[in-house]
Amino acid sequence: MLAVMKRQITKEEMEELLVNIREKVPGICLRTTLIAGFPGETPDDVEELKAFLQQQRFDRVGIFTYSHEEGTSAYHLTDNIPTQVKERRAQEIMEIQQEISYEKNFEKVGKSFKVLIDKREAGRYLGRTEFDSVEVDNEVVIHSDKEIPIGEFTNVRITKAYDYDLEGEVVD
Repeated sequence: MLAVMKRQITKEEMEELLVNIREKVPGICLRTTLIAGFPGETPDDVEELKAFLQQQRFDRVGIFTYSHEEGTSAYHLTDNIPTQVKERRAQEIMEIQQEISYEKNFEKVGKSFKVLIDKREAGRYLGRTEFDSVEVDNEVVIHSDKEIPIGEFTNVRITKAYDYDLEGEVVD
């Protein structure tokens, strides 16, 4: 599939690259974005991708279904996978990532992180760790009687983990 998608890397090269990155930057947060239903994708390809995700355990994963768009290098390929199949495959992949995300979040409980405070809403603060993108990645929910400056980093100890979000308390 990587060759058909015109990616200039093999699975083996990608695995080696990920090992090297993790060795050189311990604690790095790795993310990737995937396509479900690319023309010619088989059930075996999907299973291989699921196994790859389970092996690599990315911190964040996004997925979208293939759409046949003029001007792309894949436009000449036949869009041969029904929309329902694309959506089911994307859902199956995200179910695997949901488990990985929960496990990775659970590992954060009891640890402190720099959290950028984005807003105050419904009597709580919402922020994100220094590893997360706004409106895309995990949020950290912080209950605090003290005012926390919006737009600034504060240290937060994680007290609870969910599939995609965390809860924590300010650490002085």
